[in-house]
Amino acid sequence: MSDQEKQISLDTSTTNFTENTAENSSHTRSKTMNSTTKNPVLEFVLNVTETAKYIWQHYVEWIIDVSWGKLFLACLLTLIIGGLLSVHALANWLVIGSLLLKCFIGKEDHVTQAQTMKQTTEQFAEKTAEKKPDEES
Repeated sequence: MSDQEKQISLDTSTTNFTENTAENSSHTRSKTMNSTTKNPVLEFVLNVTETAKYIWQHYVEWIIDVSWGKLFLACLLTLIIGGLLSVHALANWLVIGSLLLKCFIGKEDHVTQAQTMKQTTEQFAEKTAEKKPDEES
């Protein structure tokens, strides 16, 4: 083989190699993009945030519904257990936060909010009832 034929053969094999590599990488990329596998880290973070939201909502509902005496007893027990477990700062913040929630978010606010929701629901029901006869005729 002459030098020119060797060069053409080398150029052709290099071109074929680059084309095959490009096809494989695009095929791999399309498989990755169309993959139905889920991101486990993202799922974990979403589950943690959903759990934290659930716990927070039930904690606030309990604070609203519990009596002051039971709340003080729970605060005292929290401070004692926090002292035994050496998490003084966390126990203190939990107690202070609970007392502030109880002071500022009382049953009155909860009842008022429920009444407001009931009124808006009734108004919406009235509006939809008024619209139905017009639509039928």
